[in-house]
Amino acid sequence: MNPSPPTTPPRRRALVAAATLAALLAAAWLAWWALVPTSDELARRVEAVFEARMGQKLVVGQVRWRVLGRPMVEVLDARTVQPEVIRVRRVAIYPQLMPLLRQRLAIDRLELDGALVPHGAMAAYRGKTPDESGAMFVRAVAFNDLTYISYSGIPVVYEGDIHFDDDRLVHRLRLRRPGVEPPVSLDATRDGKADGGADLYQLRVQAAGGSARGQARLATSAEGRMVLTGELAPRGVEVNALLEAFHRHSPINGAASGETELRAEGDTAGELFRTLHTRSVLRVERAKILRFDIDKAVKSLGEDRAGETPLDSLTGVMDTQNTEQGMKTTFTQVEAVAGNYTATGQATLYRKRVDAQGQLEIGGGIVDVPISAHGPLRKPEFSIAWGTIAGAAIGTAVLPGIGTVIGAKIGGAVTGPPKAPPASPRSR
Repeated sequence: MNPSPPTTPPRRRALVAAATLAALLAAAWLAWWALVPTSDELARRVEAVFEARMGQKLVVGQVRWRVLGRPMVEVLDARTVQPEVIRVRRVAIYPQLMPLLRQRLAIDRLELDGALVPHGAMAAYRGKTPDESGAMFVRAVAFNDLTYISYSGIPVVYEGDIHFDDDRLVHRLRLRRPGVEPPVSLDATRDGKADGGADLYQLRVQAAGGSARGQARLATSAEGRMVLTGELAPRGVEVNALLEAFHRHSPINGAASGETELRAEGDTAGELFRTLHTRSVLRVERAKILRFDIDKAVKSLGEDRAGETPLDSLTGVMDTQNTEQGMKTTFTQVEAVAGNYTATGQATLYRKRVDAQGQLEIGGGIVDVPISAHGPLRKPEFSIAWGTIAGAAIGTAVLPGIGTVIGAKIGGAVTGPPKAPPASPRSR
């Protein structure tokens, strides 16, 4: 009878299984090491893909990634190669693994930290998208310490987040100016459908001690373009504080309230922003003109202007239009009343310059004095017909009798007749 074959001891079988597993893991690690690119190789791939799709060169400092736990790809110290450089300190991408098996990139969250975006650099990317096939979907974007430099060269820092629905439309947008007091923020939330089928958004703005509530509608035109319309009702917004929140200075102060309409049209979200037009009918409570005392200026025929001018009332219409060269702001139907003075006129602010014309009425309209301002916003040239004021006030009009009567009334309006204009070239 043949003896039975010897059996492998349990301990030996465990050692064989462990050795086999170790060999398989080593082989898998070697295959992974051979197939997966290094950080430097991955950085070069990111540069090549960006240039191929966007038409601009990109320099990437480092790329880090992980698969275990929550998958993540992190791009560090990236900058474009163009006259006005876009810089990003960190971009973190959190993809979903399962859609990758279907050759679809679904990103749960994209984080952007420490970006510098000059206005002039954006023109190179018009009409280009990072994913033309539609195989990429982003669920949420968060940005922090994002600095946008406007056409006028003023840097402004923003932070916020954007969440998208399954149809790729924005579900909620939040935008804030960090470190600003009083706070300045925008919150837009998708809220069903409006009449006609347009997507409805509720708008809430917190601005410089005041607020604005309203709604916007996003529809599609017959030509297939996106059309955005909406209304806002600003209440108690401090004008000077609002402009200072964006590193700009206002010639007036006061609490503005009124009604605002907005409209934009474009094929992309970026084009909607670039074509945004607003029209606001405003009234300003507790208004005053900063850095200019109109009573002093009239009495001294322009020699002394230092101070402020409290206004009894200030109303007007403000239109803003985003353009390729920054925002164009137009003021019309402006009327400011300060005691015996009433100023009316219009003004345009565009490309760092001001162009304003109007009339200064003195003593209830007895004399209309032309006024204007032209030139760079930092230092415009003011023109006021001081001779008209002096001539009327001292009774030297063409008709002496009428001139004397006018002079007496003007004298009372400005508390005593002004002196004659100085005979200098500047006054003339």
